[in-house]
Amino acid sequence: MKIGRPPSSKDCIMARLLHVSASPMSSRSFSGRVAAAFVEAWRVAHPGSSVDELNVWTEPLPAFDAMASSWKVKVTAGQMPTEEEVAAVQPVIDVCTRFLEADHYLFSVPMWNFSVPYTLKHYLDVIVQPGITMAFDPRSGFVGLVPPDRPVQLVLSRGNTAYTPGGMFDGHEFQESYLRAVLGFIGLTDVRSIILECTAYPTEVREPRLAAAFHEAEAAAPTF
Repeated sequence: MKIGRPPSSKDCIMARLLHVSASPMSSRSFSGRVAAAFVEAWRVAHPGSSVDELNVWTEPLPAFDAMASSWKVKVTAGQMPTEEEVAAVQPVIDVCTRFLEADHYLFSVPMWNFSVPYTLKHYLDVIVQPGITMAFDPRSGFVGLVPPDRPVQLVLSRGNTAYTPGGMFDGHEFQESYLRAVLGFIGLTDVRSIILECTAYPTEVREPRLAAAFHEAEAAAPTF
């Protein structure tokens, strides 16, 4: 299968922002609320541009089953998949196409068990595909196919603030580190982070941090 080069953001006249939301909490989500402030400021700074909202809890993501896995193994190895495999993987390609149609990315993600919600992992497993978002060469290894000039804004929330060196959960942070790794794998290296911690703490601790995150999001959006 041959996939053409995804258009660079420099090829686009109007910006297109894909907001991937990973919280099931809707308006009660801390990461979602900060991301909403970012989107509002981004719209003001980029009049006429578009925002595609994708919530991984409500989006009907395709299963990546045995047929799709067989397709992926063959494409990665430079082999020809069967017509049945190609047909089976079409819903996966459709999700990848929607991802590539954007030229700016926003991910709002709560921390779950030191990492990301399983629904976001499902989405990322769907979009990391050979010949579409990454490629493999036995001589040179893997290379990302998504243009690196597309910026990514992460809005991350965490219940506490113990992930720094020496903290209670030192070495347990697999939220930001995982997202940077998988996005970098497909070519997205301009990754910026807004991190809201202590969301599980009492109001007097949480609210000043939330206000600071809102301010950071509103300040970051215009130049994103």
